[in-house]
Amino acid sequence: MELKNYIDIILRRKWAIVLTVVVTMIVVVIGTQLQTPIYRSSATLRIAASAGGQVNYSDYMYSTRLLNTYVEIATSQPVLAELAKRLNMSQLPVVKAEIIPNTELIKITVDDTSSKRAAKTANTLADILIVQSSELYTGGGKSSLDVLSEQLTQIQPNLDQARREYEKLIAQTPAAPEKVEAARQSLQLQQNTYATLLAQYNQAQYRQEIQASMATVIEPATAQQFPYKPKTLLNYALGLLVGLVGGMGLVFVFENLDTTLYTTEGIETVTELNALAKIPKAHKKQINIINENYSQLTDAFRNLAINIQATDQKKKKVLLIMSAEPRQGKSMSASHLAVSLAEFGKNVVIVDCDVRLPKLHVLFDLPNERGLTDVLDKKVSLKDALRMSSFDGVSVLTSGSLPPNPPKLLGSPQMVNLIDELKRQFDYVLLDTPALLATADITGVVPNVDSLLLVVRRGYARREALQAVKRVLAGFRFRDKSVDLIVNQVEGSKNYDYYHHRRSSNFSATRDEHEPLIISDETKVN
Repeated sequence: MELKNYIDIILRRKWAIVLTVVVTMIVVVIGTQLQTPIYRSSATLRIAASAGGQVNYSDYMYSTRLLNTYVEIATSQPVLAELAKRLNMSQLPVVKAEIIPNTELIKITVDDTSSKRAAKTANTLADILIVQSSELYTGGGKSSLDVLSEQLTQIQPNLDQARREYEKLIAQTPAAPEKVEAARQSLQLQQNTYATLLAQYNQAQYRQEIQASMATVIEPATAQQFPYKPKTLLNYALGLLVGLVGGMGLVFVFENLDTTLYTTEGIETVTELNALAKIPKAHKKQINIINENYSQLTDAFRNLAINIQATDQKKKKVLLIMSAEPRQGKSMSASHLAVSLAEFGKNVVIVDCDVRLPKLHVLFDLPNERGLTDVLDKKVSLKDALRMSSFDGVSVLTSGSLPPNPPKLLGSPQMVNLIDELKRQFDYVLLDTPALLATADITGVVPNVDSLLLVVRRGYARREALQAVKRVLAGFRFRDKSVDLIVNQVEGSKNYDYYHHRRSSNFSATRDEHEPLIISDETKVN
């Protein structure tokens, strides 16, 4: 299938796309408006794992574990409980902590219905991690600094006591060298112990200072002006995209399920016939004024009349105009063809064989109190039933009264005799018959005609109907009769509107106001 065919399908079913997009957008808009706005605020912390300038593999692994530890601590129950206590909240908003890859940064994110509360929650949680990082990291027990401080406090009195005893022994007379030496050694031991504990205390204090500066806020959370959810523009864009894609999908689903033939090529393919005439789609005014000399419609029927006369090598005088289903433009085509043949000097009679739903008397503005069925029942003579139309060379035999058994009457010997009589009087006999698949009336008429014209209306004819017509016609098993195709309302017929517009307008001004109008057979006949 060519790109043009896809475009034609889309244009033909554009309302499916429009409707799908409209419904989808309505659902998206309503759903978006009903959603509660959620604001997101984030605070960024830096966790310095090492104070040195060089980092080895062990430091890297330690840094990774440390960051993961802080992430777990940030969302742990004790921290969240402390957070709820500080904020005086019974139910906390959604809190999430994550490591920013390849950095020493942790992002704390809070989603809440209030932008200010979200920012305050994120900053408070960051403060908790910074202030209580040491306690949380040690599990809540005593730190080494506290232990060393207690030991120094305990040893200080012993050191002072040893110093006083040593000074007392030195000042004593007479001197006691042995006691002085023992006191000196005891003082020395106490001093060494104190110095060792003091050095350890200083180191622990330095480590605690480093640890206190490990967690710092790099970027505090701020209240956001616009909500994080719902993403209105994104929702609308996705809704539009989904609507378009869904609409396109429905278009091609409907196309596959639809058996209507929308192209002349498709009609020719199904019927296995080349179109003898392609009747353009015309507006109501063009259809109604049959002798509008320069309209596309009248030109198409004049070309059809020329083609029929050019191929009339076997004197095909009796033409049966039929359709597979109603509303194909059959009666309109028969009327226009009759007038077009008459314009070329032919004496034409058109017979309304559609006795159930006759239209020719309406199209030619003629009475229908007597007609074909009355002639076949021998109630009136052919001469009395025939009526001259307002167009020179066109006679009309209307349907007459509705008989109880139309198929039997149309297939009777009287019908054969009538057709023979009309062939002697006229150059062309056009039989406007009912839709082939609607009734069985036409089956009795087909053997008595010279040629069949199948009218198919593009955009209304169904594939299965035309296939059924092929099977029905094949059942007649006639070899001396041809079947020609007339495609009604062919595509692309608007290309010449400008050419015909000026000429037809000029002609319309000179038309006799008393001439009857020929209207489409789509007109309702009550």
